[in-house]
Amino acid sequence: MENEKASEGISAFGSLLRTYRLAAGLTQEALAERARISAQGIGALERGDRRSPQRETLALLADALALGSEQRSTFEAAAARQSVPRPGRAAMTAAPWPTSPSTMLPLSLTSFVGRETEVEEIAALVREHRLVTLTGPGGIGKTRTALEVVSAIARGPNGRVRLVELAPLSDPVLVAAAIAASLELHEAPNHPPLETLLTKLRAEELLLLLDNCEHVIGEAASVADALLRGCPRLRIVATSREPLRVSGERIYRLPALAAPPLEDARRLDAAEALAFPSVVLFTQRAEAVDHRFAFTDETAPHVAEICARLDGIPLAIELAATRAATLPVAALSEKLDQRFALLAHGGRTAPARQQTLQATIDWSYELLSAAERGIFEQLCVFVGGCALETVAAVCASEETTERDVFELLSSLVEKSLIAVEMSASGLRYAMLESFRQYGREKLARRHEWSALCGRHAKAYCALATDFERAFREMPDRDWHASARLELDNWRSALEWTLGARNDVGLGQRLAASLKPVWQRFAFAEGRRWIRLGLELAVDATPLDVTAELERANAAISEDLGEFDASLAAGLRAIDCYHAMGDRTGTAWSQVAAGSILVRMGRPVEAEPLLREALQSARELGLDALAANTLYLLSMAAGMIGKFDEARAASAEALTTYQMLGKGLWTAVTLTGRAEFEFWAGDAEAAVRFATDALRVCRRQDDADSVESVIHANIAAYLVTLARYDEARARAREALALSHRLRFELHETWALQHLAAVAVLGSPNPERANALVLGARLMGYVDKRFAALGATREPTDRQECERVRAVLREKLSADELEAAMARGAEMNEDEAFEAALLVESAGNAER
Repeated sequence: MENEKASEGISAFGSLLRTYRLAAGLTQEALAERARISAQGIGALERGDRRSPQRETLALLADALALGSEQRSTFEAAAARQSVPRPGRAAMTAAPWPTSPSTMLPLSLTSFVGRETEVEEIAALVREHRLVTLTGPGGIGKTRTALEVVSAIARGPNGRVRLVELAPLSDPVLVAAAIAASLELHEAPNHPPLETLLTKLRAEELLLLLDNCEHVIGEAASVADALLRGCPRLRIVATSREPLRVSGERIYRLPALAAPPLEDARRLDAAEALAFPSVVLFTQRAEAVDHRFAFTDETAPHVAEICARLDGIPLAIELAATRAATLPVAALSEKLDQRFALLAHGGRTAPARQQTLQATIDWSYELLSAAERGIFEQLCVFVGGCALETVAAVCASEETTERDVFELLSSLVEKSLIAVEMSASGLRYAMLESFRQYGREKLARRHEWSALCGRHAKAYCALATDFERAFREMPDRDWHASARLELDNWRSALEWTLGARNDVGLGQRLAASLKPVWQRFAFAEGRRWIRLGLELAVDATPLDVTAELERANAAISEDLGEFDASLAAGLRAIDCYHAMGDRTGTAWSQVAAGSILVRMGRPVEAEPLLREALQSARELGLDALAANTLYLLSMAAGMIGKFDEARAASAEALTTYQMLGKGLWTAVTLTGRAEFEFWAGDAEAAVRFATDALRVCRRQDDADSVESVIHANIAAYLVTLARYDEARARAREALALSHRLRFELHETWALQHLAAVAVLGSPNPERANALVLGARLMGYVDKRFAALGATREPTDRQECERVRAVLREKLSADELEAAMARGAEMNEDEAFEAALLVESAGNAER
């Protein structure tokens, strides 16, 4: 009976020895010859007759099998476990299933951070389904999370759990044998390991954790499927960089640890940063390697930036944290552009593939086919995600069709090397930043990076042209949602073309085509690229490129309050388009110049340009251009007192914008209507139209710039109506919005309205405090208008005259001059402080 039990059981070491021998393609005799020991001795070890070799024999076997460091560690650990006999049975027999729950799971030596929700969700899946696979890119924490899940389950009733480490396997055929070894099952002679497993597990209740299946995915799937079909009480949790694709499988894609958005990271204090699990992980691991590490408000922004730039990948964060003992976190953050060299020292006892960030990605990359590697590398050129159509434009070739590209992308998604999501405009693919840098370095070493950047820039220049055309007719919400997704790719293309001077002509076209993008998302950035394009223009620059740059320059300069520069650019654009005979370009440039003339208070000069543009728009069937022109004609008519004409033009513009779904321009047109109703003397109507505009504006995306104007205008109307408390609130809202957006002109309007509230709204204007502070603010506002090259528009001029009249009446000439001179010397921070003091003074006087 004892001999029968011995034949049914096998030591974990014996099974592992046999697995490694077969993987090396050796017979027992061949291994014996290499190891300089007897074939009978090897047979005894594999059968379990000898439970563990001597240390010298173990070293000879490891050398003969040419085991790597990770395999050698596993080999030695198995020998060490088997050298200790279990109580209650003979040393050479296999144990029956224990009567109490048994896990055979490794003990964790570090804390588990930030996965409470995931562990609960995965555990619920495991209880409901017999096969759950955790997928995700290398280093995301699949193994650690899976161990937490199965450990929690093992603590419950019927919690038998076994871990099967598949990473050391070099041959897929060994999967079943590895499972048998983890269960300490002896392979019956002349019976495959899978058959033995099915026999032994048919009536057993067990949870198997199959860890790291990706490199033996086909065999792992086949074995898992057979076991689940033949063993009704068996459950499997698998970790893999791609799904097993077995019937009944439930896939859980493990996300990265939450990290702060990169644009917000530098603004976080310690308390705010610790709300992100990735920051907690970095902090704990940094404290482990350096007891002097201090997480403070000073270090928090740098740690937050490190976690954001490492995409919240736990392995990368832990590797970075080990550097905290030798590098300040500020320097560590700066060096992340060389992350593969920086993150090259992990724990000595960790598997080799997890000791460096490079090795982790290598592990996934080496499992790809040649075609998959090619598309993976080319995807590294995209920033912030990409659409299938754009990937095909950049990556497709005579050998690789768009359909091929889609299939390859789908394969990379399954292998967790890229992510896919559904956006408003269709499927979008995204890659972690560490993967992008990995692929870029491979392409750079082969001198292929520059050519890829060129194809990327051409594709995104074409896309920018499409978006510019669509902007005039496409509903705002749809256009906005699609355009925002591509902003980072356009920036990257501009850096390569204009910034690095790799293709100046292409970059000039791109910068100009992005005019509507700049106007919606990034005024100051757009001005920088457009003006760089103009600076790089030479005699050989095509006239149409210069014309487009000048028209874009006119629009952006106007938005930023640089009126003189805007008008000059608009007039140059008209000349360029006129010389080319481009009637559409001429009309749009006439609108640009007419717009700035209206804002500069020169409506009589603007009207002929706008009338000619309107005629062209109607003859060419350009509805958006016609609506824009009608809006400006309504403003020009209102300025010269033709209010009925202004209302008619405004109503027609409003109808067209609503038909086109242009919500933002609907709000702008209502804002204009409010302005000329105010000029007509009806401030109550002005408030109503402006409030309607605000309501429309709030339904739009990224409409803060228009909203700040509306709040400022309403403040001015309320000052006229002597509703000073409401005016103060509106002016404060306008100031906060414009300051966040860095719109100096809008800030200046808001500051004037706050000064007006204090000076005009005080019940006791003889009080010197409010008057002097108001005078200082007006001095600052005057200086800002002059520096911007901007003039006050009619509403602001009217308010300014009222404020000055009170100041001249209540202050002496010397007091007023001194206060305004002091205000002109203030910087922005001092002006904001003065605005708050003026407000306080006004409140105190009530």
